[in-house]
Amino acid sequence: MGAAMADIEIALNKLCSCYNIKSNDVGGIYNLSLKDVSSKTQCPFDSFSQSRFSIRDFGDSPLDIDKVYAALKLCERTPSACNRQSWVIHVYTENKLVEKMFKLQGGSKGFYEQMQCAILICGDLRNYGFYEQNLPFVDGGLYAMNLLYSLHYNGLATIPLTMGHKWRVIKKIKQEMNIPGNEIPVLLIGVGTYKDDFKVAVSHRYSYKQYVKFNQ
Repeated sequence: MGAAMADIEIALNKLCSCYNIKSNDVGGIYNLSLKDVSSKTQCPFDSFSQSRFSIRDFGDSPLDIDKVYAALKLCERTPSACNRQSWVIHVYTENKLVEKMFKLQGGSKGFYEQMQCAILICGDLRNYGFYEQNLPFVDGGLYAMNLLYSLHYNGLATIPLTMGHKWRVIKKIKQEMNIPGNEIPVLLIGVGTYKDDFKVAVSHRYSYKQYVKFNQ
């Protein structure tokens, strides 16, 4: 973007040289279009799944809430431990509540005003034993990925935002948003519309061969 980076480049090259670090030039941005995205939402899963990106450059056209309902309907068959279906989904569409939720989460400064809907995925702790306290995050994570795909399928732009905060922050969020004590926040999804042309971050992916082990 035209920033003077010479000093940083020199320091980086020195660091890489001292510690034998190999630099991979895999960063940057993709320039995408709504036309390109729309053409792949009805494709076979191998193409469809590769066409979803986390969006930070949302459009200003009104959000069609019926598309959110349709995405939620698609997620009814999400798998869960012992089929407990223990997730609780809080959907915020009122401007004040949407803004409040994103400010409390704190990870979308600079673009939260462009998002028109906030979806908070929680797990109901009453469905788990005292030795299963990590399962809400597993079940909630399964639901969250399913919902991200479903929203994408319905033509909505999304970004997952972490709820991995310190307990005092989670406690404040729950108090401010009137979330019961038996619910634990798992993930926040920001939802909006696409611009006709937009940019997304290049997210380099490791080959599955680097982290998958067969019979070892």
